[in-house]
Amino acid sequence: MLHAVRVFFRVSTVVGLTGDSVHHWLYKYAGILHRDLSPNNIMCRFIEERNGEGSMERRVYGVLTDYDLSSFTATMNSNYKKTSQQRTGTPPYMALELLKGTSALHLYRHDLESLFYIMLLTAARHTIGTPRRDDNPRVVLRTSWVLPYQEWFNEPRYHVLGSLKGSFFSDMHLITLSRAFEDFLPWLKDLQQSFSSGFSLGVVASNMRKNPILRAAVNSTVAKFDDDTLGGCVTYTTIMARVPDLTGELAGLVIRDPEYSSGPAGELPDDTAELEG
Repeated sequence: MLHAVRVFFRVSTVVGLTGDSVHHWLYKYAGILHRDLSPNNIMCRFIEERNGEGSMERRVYGVLTDYDLSSFTATMNSNYKKTSQQRTGTPPYMALELLKGTSALHLYRHDLESLFYIMLLTAARHTIGTPRRDDNPRVVLRTSWVLPYQEWFNEPRYHVLGSLKGSFFSDMHLITLSRAFEDFLPWLKDLQQSFSSGFSLGVVASNMRKNPILRAAVNSTVAKFDDDTLGGCVTYTTIMARVPDLTGELAGLVIRDPEYSSGPAGELPDDTAELEG
């Protein structure tokens, strides 16, 4: 049985439902790019499994849903006009280049950027509380007068929203998270720096290529700049690199990828709560 977009009251399981591992598997082995990642398209299911000690445990698996806008990677390059000139996605979670219309193709790293926004906006705009006295603790929207990144939700013009996100990376805006999710901060700051560096390198490479004099003198790193990964700054490995070193509440993070898990998959709590879409 699938459950609507939900997270557990344990912080360590929030990112376990962001769907990054299954997204990577679909892209690498099935040749499918989702192209519309947001909390609304992430669900979960519970499975009773036997652990290493032989005992049954209730475990949660993130499920990536809604493939209406997905594309087969094998046909995207030849059909780029069909697959990319329509802006696809949920604006607050969309990649800035897609919002600004500066990318001719929806790339894998654009989906990785969406995953970053899912983690950022969840950790910044939510906390763990009890909406009613008799409720168990759960993830709830913060009660601040003005929520962080509210302008990303309010801005209807795609190109302006893209510029707001561009400034977030180029100026390395301070990331402030709710206390309940502060263990995400080192990870999110690393990812912000990776995107910032990649975008900066991309601008340099683009300017070099446009100038015939500079193009002749440019070094091989810039000349061979890989736009698909922003010069190697944004890859699946970039997203997952810090997971084995996570501490605090995230030390028990469950990732269905043995290379990146920070701990064994254990019994998970029953309480769930709606996550803002």
